[in-house]
Amino acid sequence: MMQTVVAEGRQAATTDELLSLKLWLQIMKCSKSIEADVGGRLRRSHGQSLSRFDVLSQLERLEEDWVAIGKLARLVMAASGNITALLDRMESEGLIERRASPSDRRSFQVRLTDAGSELFAKMAADHARWIDAALVDMPDADKQRLVDLLVVVRRRFEAFGASPSDDRII
Repeated sequence: MMQTVVAEGRQAATTDELLSLKLWLQIMKCSKSIEADVGGRLRRSHGQSLSRFDVLSQLERLEEDWVAIGKLARLVMAASGNITALLDRMESEGLIERRASPSDRRSFQVRLTDAGSELFAKMAADHARWIDAALVDMPDADKQRLVDLLVVVRRRFEAFGASPSDDRII
């Protein structure tokens, strides 16, 4: 049953809306907490940021030898405006190589170097161990249920973003 909650000076929110907002807030807080913890561990243990880890991870995961920078930018969690500077620094450190696209000289491609691949393997092993240690006391059934629920949430937001939006401000 939907109840309206009266809020002075602004549009009233329903109890359903408030519950959805609470869910969103907890997801955001959880994400920020995880990001801060893992990012800090990567910096202390490997001298690398979470964004760099993400770039290395995407390049390792893709089956292509060379990857278009535009494609990489769509896959990584880093802000797309930062991708060029991020790749510049990673290239100067020998973690990736960059070249002009053979089919379109206006665009560029990147790939992992052996040094980048070796660094990623070390970082990935630590990352897996840290995440497992943080969640060790959580039963596997709860982990799977949460994964399933978060997939539903992500898909709903993807579908919501793809449809005409309701731009009302709460």
